[in-house]
Amino acid sequence: MKILNGKKLSLTLIGLSLISLILTLILSIQTTDPRSHLNLEQRIDFALQLAQNKLIKTINTFEQSSLVGIKYPSYTSKNSSFSLNFWKKRPPSGIWLPDKAKFWSSGAFPALLWQMSTLETELGRKQFWWSYAKSWGEPLRKRSYEDVTINNLLVFRPWLEFTRDEDEKKEQLETILQGARTLAMPYDPLKNQGRFQVELGVMGNKRKADRTDNQVYWHVFTDHIINVEQLLWAAQHNPNSIEAKDWQQKAIRHIKTVGQTFGKNRKPGHTGTWQRGYFDDRPSSPTYRQFLFNEGKQGWRDDTTWSRGQAWIIYATSIAYKYSQDPSLRAIAFEAIDYYMNNLPDSFEGNKRTPHDFIPPWDFDYALEKNPNTERDSSAAAIAISGILKLIPTLPKNDPARPIYLDLVKKTLYQLTSKDYLNDLQSSEMSILQKGCYHHPDAIQPSFECDNGLIWGDYFFVDALLDYRRLMSSSEKD
Repeated sequence: MKILNGKKLSLTLIGLSLISLILTLILSIQTTDPRSHLNLEQRIDFALQLAQNKLIKTINTFEQSSLVGIKYPSYTSKNSSFSLNFWKKRPPSGIWLPDKAKFWSSGAFPALLWQMSTLETELGRKQFWWSYAKSWGEPLRKRSYEDVTINNLLVFRPWLEFTRDEDEKKEQLETILQGARTLAMPYDPLKNQGRFQVELGVMGNKRKADRTDNQVYWHVFTDHIINVEQLLWAAQHNPNSIEAKDWQQKAIRHIKTVGQTFGKNRKPGHTGTWQRGYFDDRPSSPTYRQFLFNEGKQGWRDDTTWSRGQAWIIYATSIAYKYSQDPSLRAIAFEAIDYYMNNLPDSFEGNKRTPHDFIPPWDFDYALEKNPNTERDSSAAAIAISGILKLIPTLPKNDPARPIYLDLVKKTLYQLTSKDYLNDLQSSEMSILQKGCYHHPDAIQPSFECDNGLIWGDYFFVDALLDYRRLMSSSEKD
């Protein structure tokens, strides 16, 4: 594939920056929110234009600091009126805090740049986004760690799809297949290597639990469950049919094992998921192969439902059903979505209810038991809706769940594109969405990591907007 040379790339960046500046100036002289009279489809158009604006601003900022392909946006800074660490200088509020390529969601930024290229019609502008997507994507090629899908598949799949160079295509495919091999490698206790525990049927790792004695167990992390997408997509594109079948079986087995254990032994009717689960992988133990206990990390307590964990489950189970059409996976996806939907602020009981609020609190149980007005997590909403939009097209037109889920999608996207969650073009905020909750330490303590822009929230938000557009376009053709 031909890449723009430095001069052309700079001119394209200048041109797009001027367009972005003009849009900002036009909106800055308006006294009312331009979205207030727009329908959902118009709001989505506005949001995608804003996304381009914010991403160009991010590119400019990182380029000025010579950080292109070196550091990655993670979450935005947030200044506080008081901090115990008052001697530490913090960047201005709203600026991306840069992180290294090893950050768990570094791939979300180049993945966003690939998404932006799909909005362009002119080749030069497409190449602008492609060039920067490659610059930030290449350093991730040889990384091998837990968050494989975000840092591998979401980065190199569009690279594979958009390039016309056959050698380049082969390179991207091999990168994705190698990522899947890493995930599917059986655990070897002698070498302490491998990610898939064959006897238990789940991907994970050996870990000493936080709350118990010094015993090490097989640990499964909800955050990593979307790695099944890497296995399932790679299985469909692997020329080795034996290896491909193995990957598909392991992905489906992982989803089923998690779906049948995480949250299942909670109080009746309460099937929200946990963030960490521990299994007994000791062959000599009387509880060998059994699910032992759970832990929280970013939720309120060990036994509460952290909303982003619930969103990861929704996304992963929806993807798994899309690829497999296994009815048991659809049942798990429905259960996860129904719990999420029935525990949103709009569904709270009595005076705790916030009508027309479809953005989840950072922890469902904390909101219900402690403070119904606690911080929301826009990234959890974006991930969940992105997952539901993967599921809806697979459902029959007469499935009673389809209109219910589509209604939730519309209401959530309408709220996410409001001034309460979508940043303004003229604001100094560099993220697309605001009010993401990365981590709420000690549940109620002020934090720089709650109420931020989050790069993964931006990715799944744009992914949901594009999927909604495609769904509506296909519905019009039917």
